Amino acid sequence: MPIENTGMEMLNAQLSALQAQNQGAAIDGGDDEYLYPYVIFQLFENKFAINCKYVVSIEQVSETTELVNASHEFRGISYYKNEPLSVFDLRRMFGLMSNEEYIRSVADIPGHIAEYEAYAQALLSGAPFGFEQDPRKCRFGKWFYDYRRKAVNIEVRKEMDRIEPPHNEFHKAAAAVADLISKGRADEAAGHSAKFEKIKTGFIAEMNNLNDVLQKNVTELNIILQLTDKKIGLIVDAAESVEEIDEIQFLPPSVVTTNYIKRLGLSKKDKNIIFIVEAGEFNAK
Repeated sequence: MPIENTGMEMLNAQLSALQAQNQGAAIDGGDDEYLYPYVIFQLFENKFAINCKYVVSIEQVSETTELVNASHEFRGISYYKNEPLSVFDLRRMFGLMSNEEYIRSVADIPGHIAEYEAYAQALLSGAPFGFEQDPRKCRFGKWFYDYRRKAVNIEVRKEMDRIEPPHNEFHKAAAAVADLISKGRADEAAGHSAKFEKIKTGFIAEMNNLNDVLQKNVTELNIILQLTDKKIGLIVDAAESVEEIDEIQFLPPSVVTTNYIKRLGLSKKDKNIIFIVEAGEFNAK
């Protein structure tokens, strides 16, 4: 879940305690990483981790200054406590679509609205129009129930909770009208049509609200790292926890596509697969 301010403060308090506990250990040696747990963070639908040994703080993303001819994954120069640092966008680095692109092309709420409007118009005019009557199997429903089970922030979750009843009502009312029309009971269908139109209007209004909430709640965090002789920032979607990782192992060479991810492990809490980001690889950046 995109982290709220209180959650971010809690993670930073844990990081400070770990730094104080292990302040005698060298920042760069690599061999002492086992002393530290990991910051678990999210990018798109995957979970990643970076060793707390290198993590100074987790901050809201501040304004960055872009550089001409910089690499694609480089977001720009920002400041942390009056110290300039290079900021890298991990979505770009790992070839993932941006949050904005996801909302536009995958969530595609305006596209779903257009489909529902077209179906309603065809249904009420008696024209043939194919429509999946199960709200969990229509195009919007498949996206909705898949996205809803993932970690989303409180405001988005509240809007998704609000939209589920009118979405179900729309499908139920549409199915009732379609059934009466198919049975030649036009008068009864006409009586249901006014109710269907009212349900549709309320549902479309909630769809527009969901689209606004999704766009307003595009959030990012900056994980500040201390490397050998510099600090850098890594832009991620959300930071979830500080925890230990079980069964860490190297990925087979045949599937390693970047030097930044060579290992994976299992979350100690839920046994989900977590990809480990190698902080030391950023020393060359």
